Amino acid sequence: MAETKYMQVADTLRREIAEGVFQDGQALMTEEELRFRFKVSRQTVRQAIALLENDGLVDRRRGSGTYVRHGPRRRQGTMHVAVVTTYITDYIFPSIVSGIESVLNRDGAVMSLSATYNDSAIERDVLERMMDGRVDGLIVEGVRTASETPNAALYRHLAERNIPVLFMNGYYPGLGDFPHVVMDDFGGGRIAARELVNRGYHRPAGLFKTDDLQGRERLEGFLAELRSQGIEIPEENLLTFGTEERYTVYENPAGQRLIRRLLAGTADSIVCYNDIFAVTLMTILREQGMKLPDQLGVIGFDNAPVAEMIRPGLTTLGHPKEAFGALVAEKLLRMIVGERERSVSMAWSLVDRESLPRVDRE
Repeated sequence: MAETKYMQVADTLRREIAEGVFQDGQALMTEEELRFRFKVSRQTVRQAIALLENDGLVDRRRGSGTYVRHGPRRRQGTMHVAVVTTYITDYIFPSIVSGIESVLNRDGAVMSLSATYNDSAIERDVLERMMDGRVDGLIVEGVRTASETPNAALYRHLAERNIPVLFMNGYYPGLGDFPHVVMDDFGGGRIAARELVNRGYHRPAGLFKTDDLQGRERLEGFLAELRSQGIEIPEENLLTFGTEERYTVYENPAGQRLIRRLLAGTADSIVCYNDIFAVTLMTILREQGMKLPDQLGVIGFDNAPVAEMIRPGLTTLGHPKEAFGALVAEKLLRMIVGERERSVSMAWSLVDRESLPRVDRE
């Protein structure tokens, strides 16, 4: 019971410090005031203050009192960083993780790696394991970041413990005050649409995953650029899907309708959420007799290895991968030692291959 009590006192004070009840440099309540407020013993108060001191939230000054500060947590030995991604072993994730790991190794930090498989329940379990303070900071790729997370309170509690969290690839709407490193996905959508128009395509289609921030922003940028060019995309030429449909998107009725429209020439080009979906679509269309790129221009996102391997080679927007991961790690390491970091949005670069030739399709 005594342990529970001092932890409860510490949690209350952490929350009040995070909410600004006590500002940086301000004296915390005296031991006697805290003892009276929480109706606990002097020993319980001192144990609670010791937890806050370990979290880097207060300084105890002999003969003066306890003062609020937001500094680094006290660490013993090696720095530990947790990396939480949606997936680990496929697509571009290994390259991003490699970039993170190279920086952490350089600075003598140890990395642990967890995957959520884009599942909020798994994310919750992972975060709860981090609450004991044995990690010095977290790099997190959120789950279905187009909507609020049911785990927001856990992220807030980590912040109250002064355990830095840096989001990558996306961030939750209600946690926009947490630093993040993302690609400029809205700008990427605009680049993709602009390339279509500039190369002579005027009847585009689109395929986007929209339950994460990346896909939603790519779609919005794609549509914004088309509107600015005076092009309205028919609803039938636009297919959106969520995580559960990612393996069956071309097999369900909406996906089959889109394929039929592409085969019939209703659209002359398509922008896909990423390279995997683009390459899969190209394979399906070719198997059904379509000549690529003569009959359809295709563009993807991420410049994954598969984009270079397929024939015709896939025109895509290039993700910096290792450099992206390195930047993420560098920012988190600075946060761990007490520096405040700003969010960053990195630019896409066009990787031009054969799947999007210049044409005249008037």
